[in-house]
Amino acid sequence: MKDLTRILSRFVCDSRFDALPPAVQHEGARAFVNWMGCAAGGSREDDVQLMRDHLAEFNGAADTTVVGQRVKLDALNAAFINSMSSGSLAFNDTHFNTVAHPTAPVVAVLLALAERRPDFQPLSGKELLHALILGVEVQCRVGNMLCVPPAESHVGLSMKGLAGVIGGAVAAGKALGLDEHGMATAIGHAANQASGLREAQSTMASHFTYGHSARCGLTAALLAARGFECSDSMLEGPKGFAVSFSTRPNLEAALDKLGEAYEMSSIAYKPYPSGFVVHPIIDACLEIARAPAFDAARLAHIARVEITANPLAEKLTNRVAPLDRGQALVSYQHWAAVSLIHRAAGIAQVTDTVVNDPQVAALRRKVTCDSDASLGREAARARVVFADGSYLEASVAHCRGSVRRPLTDDDVSEKALAQLRTVYPTRAAEDIRAHCWHIGECDTVAPLCQRLVAEATVN
Repeated sequence: MKDLTRILSRFVCDSRFDALPPAVQHEGARAFVNWMGCAAGGSREDDVQLMRDHLAEFNGAADTTVVGQRVKLDALNAAFINSMSSGSLAFNDTHFNTVAHPTAPVVAVLLALAERRPDFQPLSGKELLHALILGVEVQCRVGNMLCVPPAESHVGLSMKGLAGVIGGAVAAGKALGLDEHGMATAIGHAANQASGLREAQSTMASHFTYGHSARCGLTAALLAARGFECSDSMLEGPKGFAVSFSTRPNLEAALDKLGEAYEMSSIAYKPYPSGFVVHPIIDACLEIARAPAFDAARLAHIARVEITANPLAEKLTNRVAPLDRGQALVSYQHWAAVSLIHRAAGIAQVTDTVVNDPQVAALRRKVTCDSDASLGREAARARVVFADGSYLEASVAHCRGSVRRPLTDDDVSEKALAQLRTVYPTRAAEDIRAHCWHIGECDTVAPLCQRLVAEATVN
C-alpha cells in the first residue's frame, strides 16, 4: 500500500482533541490513571533499581521526573525507567489483538517532554491526553498490520518492542508539534529501532524492552524535530517494517476505519498482575475456589487441574516450576494453583515466599493445559478433578478486564491507588490519583511531575 506512513502521519497531524469522541477522551484519562499506578507500583522492583543505577552513571542533565523516585534523570533515561517501571509487575494495559502494552512507552515519553519541550512551552493536560490517544492509536494499528489475518508475526517477536517504539515516537511527535513530514520521519526512525524477543519473557531483559521502546521513540521524534532525515516509507516499503516483521502483512488493517473507530476503545486494564492470556484461567479457577462445594478439605485431594485455553496461553505462559516472581508472573500453572489455594490473585500471590511454597509447587505440577483455537484470548475453561473422580468446573467467555467485561472507573481508580500507596503517603497518593483523573483540565502537566518527585518516600 503506497504512502501508508504518510497517511498515518497526516491523520495524527490533522487530529484535534475536541473532535475526538467523548468516550475516547475519557478512555485516555483511564489509561493515564492506570499507567501512573503501574509505574509507581513497579518503581521499587530490583531490575528497575539496577537499571536506574546503571543509567545514572552515564546520565546527562538531571532534570526529568522518575515516578516513585526523588532522583531525576535526563529525559531519555527518565522515559526509559518510567516505561520499564510501568510494565515490571505485568499489571499494565493490554491490546488484545496484538498482545501489546501500548501506554507503557507512550506516557513515559510524554512525561519526559512535559518538563522540557525544546521551545520551553509547557505541555498541557489536554495535549498530553491527545498525544497519548494518538500514540496508542497508531501503535495498535501498526501492530494489527503485523498480526491480523492473513498477517502472521512470529511468536518470538515482542509486540511491545516492535510497535511500542512507534507509539512512543508518534506521541512525542504530536507533543512536539511535528508536521506531516516530520511525523513520517519520526515513525521511520522508530521503525528503524524496533526490536524485542519473547525469549526474554520472565527475565529482567523483558522489562528492558519497555524502556528501550520509550527511549528510542523519544529519540526518533527529537531527531525528526532537528531535521535528521529518514525514509518516509519505512512501514510499507519493500525492505521496510511490515515485510521484515510479518508474513503476509495486512497493510489494510492499519487504515481500517481510521478516524472512525479508535483502538483506545479496545484497550483492556488488568485486574491481575500477570500476562493477560492467563486472566481467563484465573477467573475460572477463582470461580471454582469460591464455590460452596470447594473447601480446604477438598483442596488436599485434588488429583489434577485441567485447563482449556487459547493456544497463546500455552505458548507464552507454560512455566510449571517458576524460579522467581518474574517467572511466576507469566506462569499459568502458578496462577491456577494460587487462585485455588489462596482464593485470590494479586501481588501478594507472587511473592518469593508464595512462589517457593511447597503446597503451591505441588499443585502447579498437577495443572495441565489443552489448547483450543476456537477459544478467544479472553476465554478459558477449568476443571478440578479430585482423587475420588468427582470434579468441579467453570467456564469463562470474557475474563475480567477484557473489552466485553471491562474494569469500571472505580476498579481502575482503586487499582491505581493501591499501587501509588506503595511509594507515596496515603494522602499524597490520593491527591496524585485525583490529579491524574483531571489531567485534561490542567494548563500544564509540570506540577504533577513535581509532586511525583516531592512526595516520593525514598530515593
